Amino acid sequence: MPRFSLPRRLQRRAFTLVELLVVIAIIGVLIALLLPAVQSAREAARRMQCVNHLKQWGLAMHLHHDTKGELPIGAQGKYGVNFPRQTWVLHLWPFIEEVQLAAEVGPTTDLDSPPFTIPNTMNGLSGQAVPMYRCPSDNGSDMLAGYYQRRRGNYVVNWGNRTYGDIFDRSELRRLLTDFGEGEAPFRHDKGDPLKPITSSFGKMVDGTSKTLLMAETLMAQSSEDLDWRGDILNDEGQLRFHTLMTPNSREPDLLDSAGPNGRPWFVETGDPLMPAAGVQKRNQKCGARSRHAGGVNAAMCDGSVDFFTDGVDLYYWASLGTMNGGEVLTP
Repeated sequence: MPRFSLPRRLQRRAFTLVELLVVIAIIGVLIALLLPAVQSAREAARRMQCVNHLKQWGLAMHLHHDTKGELPIGAQGKYGVNFPRQTWVLHLWPFIEEVQLAAEVGPTTDLDSPPFTIPNTMNGLSGQAVPMYRCPSDNGSDMLAGYYQRRRGNYVVNWGNRTYGDIFDRSELRRLLTDFGEGEAPFRHDKGDPLKPITSSFGKMVDGTSKTLLMAETLMAQSSEDLDWRGDILNDEGQLRFHTLMTPNSREPDLLDSAGPNGRPWFVETGDPLMPAAGVQKRNQKCGARSRHAGGVNAAMCDGSVDFFTDGVDLYYWASLGTMNGGEVLTP
C-alpha cells in the first residue's frame, strides 16, 4: 500500500532542548537589561511625587503666611495652659485640605491629650493617615506604636545651624567656616528656652527666600516601636526638623534624645547612621537631612521652589542655606 508524506515545507519540526534553553537564556538577558530601567523609572516617579509633596508643603507654608503674617511655629513644648505641646504640622492642616482634622484643633489642643491623641489607639487626630506626610521612596514605618500612638512623616522643617535647644554649634564647622555668621533659621526655639518657639516671616529673610531652606526630607524609623522618634513630626520632642550642621545623608550619626521607659534608649536602630543616645539631652539634639533617593535629598526653599541637593554638597554652602539672615556669600 503506498505511503503518503507531507511536503517538506508543511512538516512541523519540534524545538530541541538546546533551542529551548537558548530562548530562555535570551529572555533572561532581556529581563536583566530591562529590570534596572523599570526600577529606575519607578524611582524617578517616586522622586517626582516627593518633589510634589514638598511643593504642596511649601504652598501651605505660604498660605499660612498670607493668612497670619508669619510662618507656623516649629515646635512648642508645654509651659502653661495656653501653650500646649504642638508642632508645625497641625498648623498647616487647614492649608493642605485636611479640613476635618483642622476643625478639631483649638489653641489648647495638646499632643498627649484627646482629641489629638487617644491612648493606645490610632483613633486620634495624630493617628490619621495623611498622604503628604510620606515620601514614597522610604520603606520605613509610618506608625509609632505605644501609649501615645501617631503617624510619622518624611518632611521636616529647617532648624539651621543650632541644636534643638537653640545652642549654636561651631565645633564641627570651625575648620571650614571660620567666617561663618550665627544666622537664624526660619524655625527655632527662643534662646535658652527649648520649650518656647520663635516664629519667622519672609520679610526677615534678608538672605533671600530663594537662598534659605524651608524644608527637607528625613527617614522614618524601620520599626513602629516607640523607641525611635525619627520622622516623629507630630511630637514636639520628636524629629520634626533637620539641621544644616551636616550635609545630606551624612555618615556622621544623628544626635537625638536620651532614654525611654525602663532606661531603654530612644533612637537606637542597627544599620542606620545614629549614635547611641546615652548622655544626649534635648538641648543638644541634631539630625541631618536624609532620604532613600540615590545621591541626595529633595529640599524646599522659602520661595516655594524645590531643589535636589547632592550628598557631596559643600558644607559651607549647605550651612549657609540653613540661615535666613547670616549674610553669607553663596557660591554653589
